[in-house]
Amino acid sequence: MANSMEHYFDNSATTKPSAAAMAALANAAEAWGNPSSVHSHGQRAAAVLKDSRSKLSKALGLQRFSKDMLLFTSCGTESNNIAILGCARSKKRTPNGRGLLGTIIITAGEHPSIDNPATLLEKEGYAVIRIPTTGGEIDMDVLNNALDTAPAPVIFASFMLVNNETGAIYDVKRAASLVKIKYPDATVHCDAVQGFMKLRFTPATLGVDALTVSAHKIHAPRGAAALFISAETIKRKNIVPVMPGGGQESGFRSGTENLLSIAAFAAAAEEGTANFDENTARVKALRTYLEDQLLEKCPELRYNKPANCLSNICSIILPAIKSETMLNYLSGRGVYVSAGSACSAYSKKKSGALEAFGTTAADADSTLRISLSYTNTEEDIDALVEGLAEGIKGLQKKR
Repeated sequence: MANSMEHYFDNSATTKPSAAAMAALANAAEAWGNPSSVHSHGQRAAAVLKDSRSKLSKALGLQRFSKDMLLFTSCGTESNNIAILGCARSKKRTPNGRGLLGTIIITAGEHPSIDNPATLLEKEGYAVIRIPTTGGEIDMDVLNNALDTAPAPVIFASFMLVNNETGAIYDVKRAASLVKIKYPDATVHCDAVQGFMKLRFTPATLGVDALTVSAHKIHAPRGAAALFISAETIKRKNIVPVMPGGGQESGFRSGTENLLSIAAFAAAAEEGTANFDENTARVKALRTYLEDQLLEKCPELRYNKPANCLSNICSIILPAIKSETMLNYLSGRGVYVSAGSACSAYSKKKSGALEAFGTTAADADSTLRISLSYTNTEEDIDALVEGLAEGIKGLQKKR
């Protein structure tokens, strides 16, 4: 029997804003002036912006008096685009003997906001090398070989911290180190959107020059994200603005800042930092409970499970049932999951992340992503597992 309550398991797509985030948003609404204006209303807004940047910088472990930059953007996609396109546009580049302007290295199965700009640059004359991630691990041997045999100097490399569909945790620190050993002037970027507030890291511990985080993945509203750029990268002008305008955010992201979302983002990051141990332990316990219940009541399921994965993301393979069919069935019961990345849902393409992981096309077509938050309960999981068990039984009968 369908449960009248709602049970939300699409936290990797977006999270429900916390009370602290919404309170910060409401307070920021009182500072309604333009942060760039010099009068008192503008300066009040500028103070909120400064305080928010300070809070988020602290959550990312940035040094208080460093010359690193933390830029506010509208979303993770924009931050990623500024990083990769800003690097490509940063220097006057002339084609080498093979007609190439430079080499860009990314992992296979990167988020579309990195993969698609890389494809665009490929058409413009850059070589793009995609490093295999079969089983949820960056193939370091292939990466080493790619660095040794790059057809043009490596100017940019990007490695996501956590895969948004499988939950695989990538060894960004090692990958970044390999790049820097052979190409010390290359800009190394990390899309840390899925890992922020779930893993302990700083840009320094990862060894990266640029790093992306996003608000709506950590219980703040949509509309804000951030891009870290190291002082050395700024000094070398290895990333430049790609959107001309009024010069906000040190010229890197012109346009009036979305102060309400930014303030909420900072509050969520501050709250997440304070409760990090408790939240991660909670999700880990929920993941164990989920796996135990699925093993007992849905033994037909198989998994896209990396050896080293985030507890928050569980990727399951249904037995001969299309993911969309089960997704709609569960939705009718008030249980909400996804069939993969929300950002690529509109493209109707097969999942590049699952293909890179090594999942067959047939299995990818039957894969659901269950993404947990510390806000979930065991009752939520019971409703999910009951829905899956009954759905498998009923939908297979219809076939």
